Amino acid sequence: MGVKLGSSKAWAKTLGSGLAHIQHATDKVVVYGLKSMQKVSKEPKIDTTKNKYLKKVKTVGRTTVSFFGTLGDSFYNEYEELKKR
Repeated sequence: MGVKLGSSKAWAKTLGSGLAHIQHATDKVVVYGLKSMQKVSKEPKIDTTKNKYLKKVKTVGRTTVSFFGTLGDSFYNEYEELKKR
């Protein structure tokens, strides 16, 4: 006939819990990626490239990756603080 109220609630709770775990895992992967991006700016700049244009592109790339790593780190730190409230 129909689905019992208790079982539909159990389904909803199970599905909600599963979605929360997926969100948590996604957050962990994103945070790991952002931390890795942030490390780019802290690594020593060993560049043997002689082409000045290629050097400039590499510098801009490192700066951009570092910027987004810092931006993401700041976002997730603030997000965690807001979740605590």
